[in-house]
Amino acid sequence: MLSQMQFNIQYEDALDLPSGELVNVFEKLSFIRIIEVVEQSPVMLFSATLMKHKSIDDVNSIPAMELKEVLSSNGRDVLFSTRMSGPIARLIVSQNDAWPIAPILIESKQLVLSMQGTPQGLSTFLNQVKQLIGPRFSLTVNKSYQGEWLTAPNMSPRRKQVLETAIHMGYYDHPRQCKQQDIAIQMNRKQGTIAEHLLLAEGNILKAWYEQSRTSE
Repeated sequence: MLSQMQFNIQYEDALDLPSGELVNVFEKLSFIRIIEVVEQSPVMLFSATLMKHKSIDDVNSIPAMELKEVLSSNGRDVLFSTRMSGPIARLIVSQNDAWPIAPILIESKQLVLSMQGTPQGLSTFLNQVKQLIGPRFSLTVNKSYQGEWLTAPNMSPRRKQVLETAIHMGYYDHPRQCKQQDIAIQMNRKQGTIAEHLLLAEGNILKAWYEQSRTSE
């Protein structure tokens, strides 16, 4: 089953990335598709609105970006292609089991990056993004990836939040990317509280799965 994952990365968390300065050139930037891959770097087609007093040629002043073609231009609105050789762009096209989908956009000083793929492919991509920028981004996961919460009716909102944070931080990856103490620090909770929430959440899900499997037989 295919799943989807969406990252929201704030500008201050992307300052060290080569293409982080995109937010200072475009008011809005929307990904359309990948045209081709050149030397492990994608050539991407974008629709964008330039900031005032900026021109499309300013793209070439952004590290790890090379303007390829301007397909249309109407005032500050442009349709163009550019080669992206930064680490996240190269990471996107290096995946076999995960790939970019709309929406991918830059707006209001943040990057929204959407990916689709197998749960394992998305998990691998998530861990690689963490290595690049750390765990400072927010993450939204669709139901097919995080598990159908409706199958765990007795799980409280707080327990769901603890479980989602644990998944986000790689607690259930193999090998594990964090400890319960790391989750506790992230959520400003005691480790014992985190341990109890995770234990009960896992029990909720296993019981719900067991009941579902019996019903479907």
